[in-house]
Amino acid sequence: IMHLPDNLLGMGSGSGGKDGVPLKALYRQQTQSAFEHREFPFFTLTTFPPGFLVHVGGVVSARSVKLLDRIHNPDEPETRDAWWAEIRQEIKSHGKALGCHAVVGYSESTSICEEVCILSASGTAAVLNPKMLQDCSTEGCSEHRLDDASSLGCSFCHIPYDELNMPFPAHLTYCYVCRKQKVPDVLFTTIEPPLEAAVTGKGCLIQARLCRQKKKTQGEANATAISNLLPFMEYELHTQLMNKLKLRGMNALFGLRIQITVGENMLMGLASATGLYLTALPSPGGIQIAGKTPNDSSYEQHISNIQKKINDTIIKNREIYEINPPIDDADAVEDIHSLLTDTPTPAGFYSCNTEIMPGINNWTSDLQMFTTVRVFRLNNVTGLTSHGLNKAFSDLCENLLKTLYFKLRSMVPCCLCHVNFNVALPEDELIQVSVTAVAITYDKDQAQYVTKVCTDKTILKASVENEDQLQFTLELCMESQSSQSALHFSPCKTMGITESGNLQQVTPAAQRVASLDKASPLAEAHTHHRSPISCTTSTVTVVEMTPLSFIPGAKIAKYLGIINMFFIRETTSLREEGGVSGFLHAFIAEVFAIVRAHVAALGGNAVVSYIMKQCVFMENANKNQAQCLINVSGDAVNLFRDADVESAPSQPQTSGLQIGNGSGDVVT
Repeated sequence: IMHLPDNLLGMGSGSGGKDGVPLKALYRQQTQSAFEHREFPFFTLTTFPPGFLVHVGGVVSARSVKLLDRIHNPDEPETRDAWWAEIRQEIKSHGKALGCHAVVGYSESTSICEEVCILSASGTAAVLNPKMLQDCSTEGCSEHRLDDASSLGCSFCHIPYDELNMPFPAHLTYCYVCRKQKVPDVLFTTIEPPLEAAVTGKGCLIQARLCRQKKKTQGEANATAISNLLPFMEYELHTQLMNKLKLRGMNALFGLRIQITVGENMLMGLASATGLYLTALPSPGGIQIAGKTPNDSSYEQHISNIQKKINDTIIKNREIYEINPPIDDADAVEDIHSLLTDTPTPAGFYSCNTEIMPGINNWTSDLQMFTTVRVFRLNNVTGLTSHGLNKAFSDLCENLLKTLYFKLRSMVPCCLCHVNFNVALPEDELIQVSVTAVAITYDKDQAQYVTKVCTDKTILKASVENEDQLQFTLELCMESQSSQSALHFSPCKTMGITESGNLQQVTPAAQRVASLDKASPLAEAHTHHRSPISCTTSTVTVVEMTPLSFIPGAKIAKYLGIINMFFIRETTSLREEGGVSGFLHAFIAEVFAIVRAHVAALGGNAVVSYIMKQCVFMENANKNQAQCLINVSGDAVNLFRDADVESAPSQPQTSGLQIGNGSGDVVT
């Protein structure tokens, strides 16, 4: 069919200028030798120790449209492996074009509709520290001395490619921190913000949404139509991201994730990222609108009003996100489609799709994970214009975010972290959007957050010194040891939200029997022997769940293994179970309870890096039937809190939850 070239989402970084050329060439030579034995030097990691990322080139991506019926033997993987090898080779070539020899934050995804499959891959081209690659040990990495640029937090922003032979047109300026190397005007990445990055103000969630119609065709004609649409969709998504980034007065995107979903008569694109203002990069220009009919006075007045509204919005966003850089002249940008339609975030809320929000360092241990699934039916799709489809899809996402803000209003001030959107087109005229995220409160007056760096160092040190880091404990601990390690652990608060938007706290099965003394032999054995965080004899350990790789204020003592579970549920009495909303809500609540029970059986007390990979819902309203498949995964861990250790002897363990009232308040 066809392969799509890189969509130029990377406005790269690296070293420029006379003094930077020798150092840049040396790093390239050392890094190239370190990766000579690796066919695809790709890293799926998104966080790295300080100094590991020397330069970041930008986002590289590749997509390919394939026909599944071309696979002669579906049981053999050779054809599929060849397809992915082509995609990976293209990613590698794009990285080399940016002067990089590695790709970090790499991910692959597919979207399948009947016999057509879209293969997608993306990552961030980067130059890595060759010394850290060779030493491998944590102690060796921490002992490396950072250069001046790294210590200033601007090194990774410097362009890695040659200024005279740039792979694409870009506006370069000298770094606003060190004033020595060249930096681009904007930077897109798929990774978490580096710990050493110099950031001004706070960030926010930025989304670009797009929906396009296509004819119902079969076979190669269908694949060709999709291939012709994809480049234009990626360009429009990129344009929306650029405009919304400028509208918020920011100059960098982190955690960028672009999802292309194919249906029988529609193509949907959803790009999510966290916008930030990097101090090293220049201030973004404004957005200037040029009228097409200069002689029409009424039209000119309309354009003038829109321009004033845009300028006022930029100034307001700079105040909200505490961005106070020098303001440059406005740049001419076309296409203001859906620029001002995003609903502003309510006061007291921040949101991002990365694990942490730069600028907020005083997290508390009060967190709330949630999953919401919303199904929306489009009426008369063929009669809608492209603008109408885009507006319907955008309104769906906006209303979903509004619902989350309303239901979580009792947690203000808080930040919605790791906001993960998934879009599916299960049937004609049917759009399904699922969101998983965690709301974390923060204290404006006192810092209670233990940084992730310290947590990681503690984990690595414990893994070396302790001998009991087995995934499955072979010998049960003594009862006296268990009683000594009994800690006070606050009840977990995980909730499910379904189509209706009603938010209800989910009480796991283990917690529902908390008031019964010795209700289950498994629970009793788990309380006394398995978990290092145990409750009193009248309660069962509560398992926390979070999409983050850590829990604020807690330290991970042991990793117990990955959890990867599939669930299928069907019903022949959909209306009697509360319709689509009731069916999905009950199913998601049961998934949470089963995952908790499984982790508790392994001796764990928390699930980190939780993700709902698949949620496939199908219904037959005429027959009152529905089916749903859910795939979830995460890491089962044992963790403990320093505060709980100190308060365990003096504070009794409390059990039970106070369920929020009908208004959706979340309380414990």
